[in-house]
Amino acid sequence: MTETNPDPVARQPFRLTITPRQRQAPPVTLLDWIHRRPEYRPVVRSAGGAGGGRAGFSDAVIIAVVAQALLPGLFNLLQSWVDQQRTEASIRIQTGETEVELQVNGRTDSARLLAQATEALRIARAEQTGTETAG
Repeated sequence: MTETNPDPVARQPFRLTITPRQRQAPPVTLLDWIHRRPEYRPVVRSAGGAGGGRAGFSDAVIIAVVAQALLPGLFNLLQSWVDQQRTEASIRIQTGETEVELQVNGRTDSARLLAQATEALRIARAEQTGTETAG
């Protein structure tokens, strides 16, 4: 299974909703951390109002719409921020009608996070389209 996937759904952009958890304001917000890399500036933004979110959430929710090729770098940035802040974040990933949610903490490996996201999306797509194998 080393062939490329011609499935058009696999080429759709991913929409990520990233929700960092922080008890106090971090020295560098997650959005500023991600925007240090120029390729993410046009595709990653705040979901709305600055500050004043739910208790335990320092950044407003962050929205990203990225090509699959940008996911590894984005996950690396997210993981390095989580490690530095000693905090957690949740990521809701959507592509087409498929959605999965993953938790990121200091013990998460960014490569494993990518594999987990890819596999969860593949399974969710299969379930939605009824292409799962039966008996």
